[in-house]
Order: sequence, then structure tokens, then C-alpha cells
Amino acid sequence: MVNYLGDNNKQQVHNLENQKENCQMDEIKIVHKRYFIPDTFEQANAEGYASCIHCIENLQ
Repeated sequence: MVNYLGDNNKQQVHNLENQKENCQMDEIKIVHKRYFIPDTFEQANAEGYASCIHCIENLQ
């Protein structure tokens, strides 16, 4: 199962296991979805993605 989803349009990463209503993950277009290998917050952050303030609170 995938834990992290990146939004290429906003350069933001979301935690799928902690989804909040304000995240608006459902509005990310397919062409803007990014998955990470390995599937970790650290990898997303290393690729320049900022954390979503709603679903990733204190991981930075």
C-alpha cells in the first residue's frame, strides 16, 4: 500500500494514512500525482516536496 502521494502542481506531499478533509487530495489531477520510491516522507522531502500542513503535522 502507498503511504505518500505527491502533488507535482503544488510540490506538496500528503500522508494517505492520515488524510484530512482540508487536504483536498481528491482534487489532485492524475497528471500531477507523484509516488515515491522508497515510499517515505524523507524521500519526498529529498525530492523537494513540502509537507501538507493538514495531514503531515510534525514530520519535518
